[in-house]
Amino acid sequence: MNEERKFKDLKKRTIVSITSVLIAAALIIFSYYLFVEVFLTLLVMALTMIGIWEFAQFCKAKKVEVCTLLMMILGGLEIIAIYLNMRFSWAVEFPIGVMIVAILALFFTRLHKIENSISTIAMQFLGICYVAIPLGLTLKILYPDLSAHFHIRDGRVWFIYLICISKITDIGAYFGGRLLGKRKLAKELSPNKTIEGAIIGFICAIVLSVVFSLVGYYMFDGYFELPILNSILLGAFLSIGGQLGDLAESLLKRDAGIKDSNNLPGLGGVLDMFDSLLFTIPILFFYIHTV
Repeated sequence: MNEERKFKDLKKRTIVSITSVLIAAALIIFSYYLFVEVFLTLLVMALTMIGIWEFAQFCKAKKVEVCTLLMMILGGLEIIAIYLNMRFSWAVEFPIGVMIVAILALFFTRLHKIENSISTIAMQFLGICYVAIPLGLTLKILYPDLSAHFHIRDGRVWFIYLICISKITDIGAYFGGRLLGKRKLAKELSPNKTIEGAIIGFICAIVLSVVFSLVGYYMFDGYFELPILNSILLGAFLSIGGQLGDLAESLLKRDAGIKDSNNLPGLGGVLDMFDSLLFTIPILFFYIHTV
């Protein structure tokens, strides 16, 4: 009975995960067609706006009067700015420009009410940055050639790598925690997470990262270049970042007293789906754009 309780949500997790992976795989495979490229950009923008709406609900649960619509619009504009930044040389400063406009707009909306302005402006700006910037960077990972990063020939492989490392960390931590977990990782934030599960997820991520390195070297030479040592370090950082991202979103929900960020069937919410990726996307972005 105890084992049945441990795995009671496994079927639901498996169905949702498989469906999500299949849809994501189809979009990634055909992502270099212009129509799909535009569709993906609009999809990222929509997910960003929904995610910011969810963050705004956290704020409202804490009795903070945020301007939800303005936050969503600014987040959507940031995604458009990042896309234009990739496509056109004259739009290179657009993402920074949107952030400047965001700061000005958030201050402007508080000119009529001084009380709690510091916390309100700070929380609104945090929500925009927390969601919009990482999700926007997915486009720069998927289309590195548009970002003048020509030594990376195919961003789709890197995007698949990112998803796989994130998923294997979750899977390893889930099964490791259910089978071997004894010591709680962060009892107040996420009672089901264990130190043993986190370690197993960490190891799984490094192993899979090394596998990607070897496969890339022997089968996809020139399309996916990740030296062994780099694969170990990158896999480690992505695993740690992903698990911290998961805990970070749990922290926000616990503080707000909210169980799920949204009520999407079988998914919860955008922040629930992308919590770990919000931390791992920037890590991979900086790696492929600096190494």
